[in-house]
Amino acid sequence: MIKRTLVTIVLLAVGFFVSLGYSALLPNSEFVKAQTNRTTPTQNTQVNEVDRQFFIDAGQAGLGNIALGQLALQRSTNPQVKQFATAEIQEQTQVKNDLTRIGSRLGVTPPTTPAPKFQASLARLSQLEGDRFEQAYMDEGGVNAHLENAALFQREAALGQNPDLVAVANRGLPTIRKHFNTASAITKYQFGEVAQRYNNLPNNSGASAPQGNTSPTAGGDSLPENNPSPTGGGTRIPQGNTPTRTDR
Repeated sequence: MIKRTLVTIVLLAVGFFVSLGYSALLPNSEFVKAQTNRTTPTQNTQVNEVDRQFFIDAGQAGLGNIALGQLALQRSTNPQVKQFATAEIQEQTQVKNDLTRIGSRLGVTPPTTPAPKFQASLARLSQLEGDRFEQAYMDEGGVNAHLENAALFQREAALGQNPDLVAVANRGLPTIRKHFNTASAITKYQFGEVAQRYNNLPNNSGASAPQGNTSPTAGGDSLPENNPSPTGGGTRIPQGNTPTRTDR
């Protein structure tokens, strides 16, 4: 009887220690939960200096061109100018929204004010009226803005590291090209030329271009009334007005 009892006790003890050792080898529920909580989705957080500068410059350019477009909607009576301004606001608002979304992932905030050059342009254009305002807006918010944006977005598309920012650049380039072609056709812009000067000039509507203007196509300040709609997407630089190189 005693022998049987001792055997039973020994078997129970062996079972207890085997069970204890086996359970020690397995992760407990708290450990599994902790490991699971550490797993987070992979995010596109890698950036280089090109990405960082694009994020700043594109944000500031967007705010500046939105402000110029809003001023054009307030001041212009030309339907083409107003249509172009509306399309420009839509373009830059989309870029602004994209940068805000991407910035939240990167932990950075997009710019909240335009660059000083845009503020200066806005202040000068605010002093102009009529045809001179419309011509100045199409030169600055149409031609110049999209020349600058083309270089900015092309650099990011080619040399950027963050895939989200590179995608913004690739999506934006076709619209930039379309708007540049539209503005060039309306203003008869040729590459490397200064068609007008707007600093320290009279503000009266319809003022003629100053002497010394180098534009061979400048026959007056008024914008054409029968040019295809800027938002049509098919406007191109007129034949015979191909941009000429100035570095030869």
